[in-house]
Amino acid sequence: MKRFLCSVAIAIVAALGCCAALRPASAGTLKFLSLNIWGDYFGNPVGERQAAMEAAILKDSPDIVSLQEVTPNWWKSKMFKNLGKAGYGIVRGDEGAALRRAAFTGKRERKHSNHEPLLYRKDRLDLLDSGTDFFHVTLQPSKSVTWAVFEDKASKKRFAAFATHFWWKHNGIESDTIRELNARHILNLLADIRRKWGADIPAILGGDLNSTEGSLAHKMLRNGGFKNAARTADVKSSHASHHGNPERGPDGKFHGALRPAKTDKPEFSIDHIFCTKGIHAHRHEIGVYQEVLDITDHSLVLVEFSFSAPAK
Repeated sequence: MKRFLCSVAIAIVAALGCCAALRPASAGTLKFLSLNIWGDYFGNPVGERQAAMEAAILKDSPDIVSLQEVTPNWWKSKMFKNLGKAGYGIVRGDEGAALRRAAFTGKRERKHSNHEPLLYRKDRLDLLDSGTDFFHVTLQPSKSVTWAVFEDKASKKRFAAFATHFWWKHNGIESDTIRELNARHILNLLADIRRKWGADIPAILGGDLNSTEGSLAHKMLRNGGFKNAARTADVKSSHASHHGNPERGPDGKFHGALRPAKTDKPEFSIDHIFCTKGIHAHRHEIGVYQEVLDITDHSLVLVEFSFSAPAK
């Protein structure tokens, strides 16, 4: 079975016409990928999508990966073991400590697992520090933030990275305020990191923020020094990041499609990558190729970045 899954993953990568080795980052740059993998809540079992998900993650050889909706069944799958063999380290954090920080006093269950891990290329980055927090464990434990401090082996530059998923409902000011508090939580974490690792350490954040430009959450992040790469990158995508659930077709397989052209625009994106001062976004890309449309309701977001010189 192991050999079969491995061969399937290789075949899918080849079918994409762009294997990981063919798209390395430019000299002196790093790649940050964010992808909501569509859990397994909707009759969309992990086993049917695992090999294709691995191929989508590996396709562009990202240096850092922010994943969302990594349910317990994804953790039980072989995906992370296979990604580890491909050279990726996993940042999951201490979930028990995160529950204690959230003042959770009930019985820990399978749902109390980290749904938003980070991955990193061990040949490119050294992991210096990490952690995870649940935003509102009683309200919805699947929404959290995982953070890490990395050092680039080539440049010796240090930076913080965040993987996150904000509150999902859209019922007006109540939900907007919850997402604003999620953003504030991240800013508080960054302040703690900077007290330990230096006041000018840059940061990059990626995830499903369930919010668009102009929202309270985005304003909070901007006020805290983050800028959306979809607006600041030298090259920007013209697509929206979310395209709806793939549907099972007559062939028994899942098939997805782009949004109608009227709403397939950046202003409708809810998945974002933000950077602080010290990080320059060269290229912002939304992956809208068919293979990723078929495995999840979110397109992947990819940003190629480098470290910019500190302001005088």
